[in-house]
Amino acid sequence: MAGHHGDGNGDNEEGRPQLRMWDDAGKETTIGALEERDGRWKVLVIVELVAGDLARGRLSFRMGDERYDTAPVLLEETAARVMQRAAELPDAMLRQLLISARR
Repeated sequence: MAGHHGDGNGDNEEGRPQLRMWDDAGKETTIGALEERDGRWKVLVIVELVAGDLARGRLSFRMGDERYDTAPVLLEETAARVMQRAAELPDAMLRQLLISARR
């Protein structure tokens, strides 16, 4: 099992201050925006803790009074990892998720 974080003490958040907010899992956090022909959608990730040591996340696309949420699309060991993975999703995948959520 190759470790990505070296010492494993969990204090490696320097340079990633956005991860500190995950003390309150279940809250929604803006991770970016998606430019479309009809405007600019704010993209949020909503994380909830599930059985065991897992967290799942769904995406929420919002513009004005419009809101479209996906089903849970990410499953990770921590809420912070769900948020990190969501922020890494490419625009093309976000567009497909928005299209799917709008149906």
